[in-house]
Amino acid sequence: MQIGAVAKRIGLSVDAIRFYERSNLLPCASRTNGGFRQYGNGEVESLRFIRRAKGLGFTLHEIRELLEIRQSELQACAPVRRRLKQKLACVHVKLADLARLEHELSSALRSCDRALRKKRAHCPLLKAKKSSEEEHAK
Repeated sequence: MQIGAVAKRIGLSVDAIRFYERSNLLPCASRTNGGFRQYGNGEVESLRFIRRAKGLGFTLHEIRELLEIRQSELQACAPVRRRLKQKLACVHVKLADLARLEHELSSALRSCDRALRKKRAHCPLLKAKKSSEEEHAK
């Protein structure tokens, strides 16, 4: 199967497939006499796996490690489980950070709303930012 057909079938771009090849996540495809890349079922399945792992938030380095586990004869679940737990812990940290950011943005928006109701000329967020920068300069 040629690269365009594989890309369409899996939902990846041709450039992404070429990138995965250059990154050694996927072995270099065999070529036709005309120089077109040819992919077999094994490569297609690997690309599906890469796409799924990328969707779960794994980095290219982590995906490479998962591919190595996948290609081993043992295919032990314990190291994969450990990586999933680590990824989940990272997601929890990001969610907490996002909750704090949501709170700060909501608070800033309420300050702006109050200033607009009082028809103030200056934005409280910009004013607070300026005085905060002055403190850092001291």
